[in-house]
Amino acid sequence: MIPPPLQREWRCRRRGRSATNLLSLAEPGLGLDPAGVADLLAWGAPIGARSLLVGVEARRAPWSPSPPPIHPGALSDDERADRLWTLLVEALAAAGPGRVALSGGLDSRAVAAAAVQAGHAVDAGTFGDADAADLPAACAVAQILGLRHDVQVLDLDCALEHEERVWRASSGTGGPASAPGAATDAAWAGVPRLLSGTSGDVIWGDTRLAPPSTRRRLRRLGLDVAPSVPSEVAPAPPRWLSAAGRGVWVNLWTRQAAVTWQGSASRREVTEVVPVPWHEPLLSFCLALSPADRRDRALLRRALARHAPRVADLPLARGRVHDLDRALRSSTRWRSEIDRWMQDGAGLQAVGLRPAEVRRLVRSQRAGRGRSAMLSRLRALGRWGAHCASQPH
Repeated sequence: MIPPPLQREWRCRRRGRSATNLLSLAEPGLGLDPAGVADLLAWGAPIGARSLLVGVEARRAPWSPSPPPIHPGALSDDERADRLWTLLVEALAAAGPGRVALSGGLDSRAVAAAAVQAGHAVDAGTFGDADAADLPAACAVAQILGLRHDVQVLDLDCALEHEERVWRASSGTGGPASAPGAATDAAWAGVPRLLSGTSGDVIWGDTRLAPPSTRRRLRRLGLDVAPSVPSEVAPAPPRWLSAAGRGVWVNLWTRQAAVTWQGSASRREVTEVVPVPWHEPLLSFCLALSPADRRDRALLRRALARHAPRVADLPLARGRVHDLDRALRSSTRWRSEIDRWMQDGAGLQAVGLRPAEVRRLVRSQRAGRGRSAMLSRLRALGRWGAHCASQPH
């Protein structure tokens, strides 16, 4: 069961039509909304009720999770860790058999260890660049847990090869940085479901909502529109949440729902993806945790040390799964594609952006001074310009 913050549809007020993919609502007379464009460039996707189309709003079902029957504050340190682990195992028992998306990090190894204890038939899958630190770290975890392990090595051009498909699957918000694992979608299509630790660093950790791109940067690109403020567009949090849980709540309804979850959009077209940390009893318990339990995922670390010590003792991987910055600088195919895109410029002009400023960002990125995130978002918008222009009148 996908929780309501992750379920979304768009409604066109003028036509009275609804759709689960925003691209299907594009039609003559519906231009791009500068406010939605500002959100995409600032946050990675429109958040709250905003969309990329004028007169089209995003809608999510109301949701108010129940408070945990056993409050974390009533338990000792070890009891809290045991309770967290019990809820994680129960979440995986409810999910059923499948493949654990195993990275080199803490969240996925906790999901993998708990999945084994849940008793279902599971295996593991990992993807990354040939030199990604995730690959050997994930292999070590899978070996300790006795899991069959499918490793997919990505090439430099994998994001380019799947860019169009990812963009369409993500309702036009996903650029090449949004789904590095899309290259494995076809290979993993026969898996009954993918058991993912997505948002775990937020739900039981202290990862905060990343700041947006600055208003000044948006103005340079040609947009004089303020991006949404997450605390103003997220629903009011339930009163029983801890003080730390209130910040988590905003993050879940905005960045996690609109951007992080959308990173799996292309995979969800071929197999079910289960966001394990979002399982409501587990999530409710975590929304009541104190800052001390969240700091660097302290409670999860304690739970792992008590229930899967051999996995807990393995070093964590650090670094990127797919280095798109490196690919953009060194791939001949990417260079040719970016040059073609810059020479065309029609898609970016159609959405009101300044091609000269986009070219400056590209030059900066190629010189190693910029990051790929903004270029990825601009690529998504450029596709929107071409998509809207192609709609029949």
